Amino acid sequence: MPYNIKEGTLNFGDYSMDYAVFGKGDRPLLLIRGLNITRLQGTVPNLVRRYRLYADNFRIYVIDRREPLPEVITDEFLAEDVYEGARALGLEKVPVIGNSQGGMIAQYLTLNHPEMVEKLVLNVTTSTPNPVLKKNVEDWVKLTETEGLAAVSDGMMGMMYPPGKEPAPGEGDEVMVPGLKSHPAEEFIALSKACLTCNTKDRLKEIKCPVLVLGGGKDVIMSPEASVELAEALGTEAVIFEELGHGAYEDPEYQALVLAFLNK
Repeated sequence: MPYNIKEGTLNFGDYSMDYAVFGKGDRPLLLIRGLNITRLQGTVPNLVRRYRLYADNFRIYVIDRREPLPEVITDEFLAEDVYEGARALGLEKVPVIGNSQGGMIAQYLTLNHPEMVEKLVLNVTTSTPNPVLKKNVEDWVKLTETEGLAAVSDGMMGMMYPPGKEPAPGEGDEVMVPGLKSHPAEEFIALSKACLTCNTKDRLKEIKCPVLVLGGGKDVIMSPEASVELAEALGTEAVIFEELGHGAYEDPEYQALVLAFLNK
């Protein structure tokens, strides 16, 4: 296959983590996904389509959440899992891209294991929960409990892209894919609540590697203000794509800016 896709499972005794590797480049790149209902296995062709620009230049590593998940988890806990998974895959010092909740996880990875992160890209994310995110998590949890994961998926997908910016079917971020393995409802609730545990703001000045912060001006999941405040806490400026929403990180111009940063 042109992107040399490899999938597997890392076993750590009482839990495991699936992973995928793809891309034409020689340089490794660690991609940390955001909150998803569907697990990683089976979604890689979609990831290749969405991140083809990066895959043409890097060898991309994606590590799924552990299985099984504890009942209560934090973003910092998830960052430790990513660290252990990355080490098991032989990664040492790599550029890291974190999308949404993946950006929260990436912050903790960088703070607690700075030797692993060469450069950091934080997409549509935050350093501390704001009222917009808190309300969305509350709604997702309630909807999961009352109507199930399919209803949550429909709601989340409707929030990812502003009108007129929706991707073609099968081309966008697939929150839940029929026929593929999904998190049980209780795990999705735990992952959703973990979004509210990010509290890195007062530590961000510890980050010494180059950082790029980007957001969408029409992001209704995290809010553009979250990206601006995150960048300010890091001592930099956020790049806001005013016409894009939470799924901004899939936009070709957005990705071209990220690629230029990674290639500096």
